[in-house]
Amino acid sequence: MSLNLNWKRKSVAAGVGLGCALMLSIVGCGGDSRDAVVHLEPGKSVSPSPTTGAAPATGTSQAAEPAATSVAPTKSEGWGTLKGQVVFASNAPPVEDLVEAKKAPKDPNVCAKDGPIKSERLIVDPATKGVKNVFVYIPKPTAVKDDVKAAAAAAKVEFDQVGCVFKPHVLAVQSSGKVTLKSSDPGINHNVNAKLKTSAPYNQIFSMGKPADLGFSGGERSPVEVTCDIHNWMKGYWLILDSPYFAVTDDQGNFEIKNAPAGTQKVVVWQEAVKGGFVTPGAGEEVAIKADDTTTKSFTIDPGKILPSK
Repeated sequence: MSLNLNWKRKSVAAGVGLGCALMLSIVGCGGDSRDAVVHLEPGKSVSPSPTTGAAPATGTSQAAEPAATSVAPTKSEGWGTLKGQVVFASNAPPVEDLVEAKKAPKDPNVCAKDGPIKSERLIVDPATKGVKNVFVYIPKPTAVKDDVKAAAAAAKVEFDQVGCVFKPHVLAVQSSGKVTLKSSDPGINHNVNAKLKTSAPYNQIFSMGKPADLGFSGGERSPVEVTCDIHNWMKGYWLILDSPYFAVTDDQGNFEIKNAPAGTQKVVVWQEAVKGGFVTPGAGEEVAIKADDTTTKSFTIDPGKILPSK
């Protein structure tokens, strides 16, 4: 009887071992079948599910980032227009005076001579709550129309210095194009200090009547700050892209990007007063652009993410 019982125990163990060996190829012995069986379409790859990664250690935190909005990926032939508005989710904040009228600490005969110099870091239209000077762009379009790229490269882009203020406050340019730098302020010097990273940093003194053209080595990963070291309240931002699909919002926060590739594109929205700059995730928010049509999309700036002015 003892021998017979031992034989049965060995048979059961062998059966369990064989069952596990067979099941490993399907779900893993003692594992979760949801992570073991993956059906792939031809030409597709799979990435590890973020839900299966290790949890952060207790007591640690991660920096908050705008949540990505996912849309069903679409691929479409043709081109379309993306337009919309960037709005502030609260009442328009008061605009700060950077320099009081006739009280500029440097070159008061030109700077703030006719009125105060106002901050442009966050300008909200009281009626529409649209936000001015916001960059809206598609950094990595799925396709580029040749004539759009050529037009962006040939566009006349100027960066002037008027009344000790950069004009425009923000500008966007294709990396294969140029920016004409100049000063319209008589009798004083300015300097343009552009904190470029892909291209060599640029810092040059300008006086009236001596413009210069500046080219670039390639696109920047995000907008770069530009300052005047002579007049420390002067600040602006440049967006330098390899892509020709970009816009800067107008006084009511409106933007329009024409001849964009149809299908799902990742659109980035950036505003200087927002913590980290990005209104959308840094990689962009997915937007499905309709072919031969206009796609309307609005973006909202959360007042809780606005940095205090310095």
